[in-house]
Amino acid sequence: MTKNRLYPNISTMAELRKDPISGDWVVSGYTSTRINSTGECPFCPGNEKLTPQTIREIKGMDGAWAVRCFAATSPIFVIEVAEQKRAEGLYDKMGNVGAHEIIVEHRFHTTTMSSFSEAELGLVFDMYIDRIIDLKKDKRFRHVNIFKNHGELAGSYIFHPHSHVLATPIVPQRMELELANAKRHYMQKERCLFCDILSQEIRQNKRVVSMNGNFITLCPFASKFPYETWVLPRLHEARFENLKDEGMRHDLIAIVLDLLKRIEKLTNAYTIVLHTSPNLLAGSFDNTKIPLEDYYHWHIEILPRDFRSSKYKREDEFHVVSITPEEAANSLKMQKT
Repeated sequence: MTKNRLYPNISTMAELRKDPISGDWVVSGYTSTRINSTGECPFCPGNEKLTPQTIREIKGMDGAWAVRCFAATSPIFVIEVAEQKRAEGLYDKMGNVGAHEIIVEHRFHTTTMSSFSEAELGLVFDMYIDRIIDLKKDKRFRHVNIFKNHGELAGSYIFHPHSHVLATPIVPQRMELELANAKRHYMQKERCLFCDILSQEIRQNKRVVSMNGNFITLCPFASKFPYETWVLPRLHEARFENLKDEGMRHDLIAIVLDLLKRIEKLTNAYTIVLHTSPNLLAGSFDNTKIPLEDYYHWHIEILPRDFRSSKYKREDEFHVVSITPEEAANSLKMQKT
């Protein structure tokens, strides 16, 4: 088993394989090795030597880094790997080309995102925007996904606040379904599906948790997790990285901090996933010639985890949730922040 020159903790034998029945892409042959056995947190200030070289950092008022980004020690996707699309009979496979980066969101080990100041969370969002824009310059990367796991039930084994950035040569199946349903709705009604959902949710006011001038938080109608909550801009926009207006930025930071405080009163583990438009430079996503910007709507999904939802669900099972989204929204509203 050979090793990658730039990433010594990942085998060069890893590759993407497509399941011809489900359409899923699977990273096959991936192995990782923990290199830090000293017990020190690799994300804490002073331990930068325990992580790969910094890709980008944003400094605080004191001149020290406040938010830091670097390549994952054992990346799932690797920039220097060749794409090598090829067939094996009826099967399709390709190299695990892409990027896997870590964003350390704060210098303090024990803080949580809900306790960030507005300025601190603003720096994290600035880093998200920076990495999305930079990675989308590479035409090999069709999708950039940013997610954060908080708590062991969500799969996080380093407490220090951090996020993952994955740039991939394929659009994940969940995102493809989201795009397909949004496009189908637009073709039928010439309106954005997400905008229509927002209009109905505001009108019914059953599942809305909070709202300000530019953003709304709500528990989706068919929530897959207890207290699942989405954050959406009230005005149509396909790309999170276009968030440049100061008023929009302030409202997003305020509503996310408020929502996380509410959620952490009800659960101690959750996943945050940022859904933004795929990379249009990588090629067309629509053979109907409808601009993706017309029918897609960026949003943030916060998915609380419990013992049941932290396990992999069997393929023949539906998501089973113990609380309705209407009850969840009401419980979240009642939490004092």
